[in-house]
Amino acid sequence: MTEAPQPSAPPAPARSRTALVAKIAVSAGVAIALGAGAVYWFAGRDDLDRAEVGDCVTNHGNLIFPDMRLVGCGAPDAQFKVVRVFPDTKDDAQCLGLADFGFNEELDNNRHRSGRQFTLCLDDIRK
Repeated sequence: MTEAPQPSAPPAPARSRTALVAKIAVSAGVAIALGAGAVYWFAGRDDLDRAEVGDCVTNHGNLIFPDMRLVGCGAPDAQFKVVRVFPDTKDDAQCLGLADFGFNEELDNNRHRSGRQFTLCLDDIRK
């Protein structure tokens, strides 16, 4: 008597090429989005040091930890107007009598200070 052949297990489904391409596309999209976000963040960090008289600024932080950013003077969040710029100094006392207050900053590029510093004399435009 001969034995009947045993049915074999069905073959494992092969990964479709479309699924693999989709995974690669999603991974590439995420990497590109993260890279673009990083570039935008780094590019926007130093724009305040290019402020000129007549530019407007907003504070996205608070009085203790200010996060000043340039904005259009017609923007609803515009708070202050630059009336004087003093490069290479953090002495905001130079703004006394010129503006409502002075804001100074030393630029920090990650772990190493760049040494670039400036003071902006600002008037509150929400009065």
